Amino acid sequence: MKTLETERLILRDWQESDLDDFYEYAKVEGVGEMAGWRHHESKEESKNILDAFIREADNYAIVLKEKNKVIGSLGIHNRIEPDYKAEIQREIGYVLSKDYWGNGYVPEAVKAAIKYAFEELNADVLWCGHFLDNTQSQRVIEKCGFKYYKNHVKESKALGKIFNCRKYVITKEDYYEIIINNR
Repeated sequence: MKTLETERLILRDWQESDLDDFYEYAKVEGVGEMAGWRHHESKEESKNILDAFIREADNYAIVLKEKNKVIGSLGIHNRIEPDYKAEIQREIGYVLSKDYWGNGYVPEAVKAAIKYAFEELNADVLWCGHFLDNTQSQRVIEKCGFKYYKNHVKESKALGKIFNCRKYVITKEDYYEIIINNR
């Protein structure tokens, strides 16, 4: 994927040298669980997932410029909402190191991803969602211009649980309207 840059962040492809930074935040209880995966119990587990990120090439490493440190990840995945009529659909998902919560990094990264998805990947629709009790993600999603679409149930096999979730949508038309209104 194309490297994206914001005021404070670089979103780039994952590299093998990111393993220590990745494991540092992925091993913390409560980080992955907010996104439906359990925290990592070993560096080997993180390495296997990092290798998949590199192979699949649909996840960005979120790098804090001032420290040149990976502090999270953001994916732009091919996802289809079957009851929604749009040709090119993508879903944005993200996770951030607990050490960096509350600093506005995720909205900054998500807005860059939205711009890239609509302007360069030619997406028609972007999806984003959260577990009902994850109000931090809800605030990010709403702050980035997504609109509520529906509630649904999602199973996390990794956690062995079923979660009540909210799904949000932003269309290409919504995106361009936001740009025009913010000029």
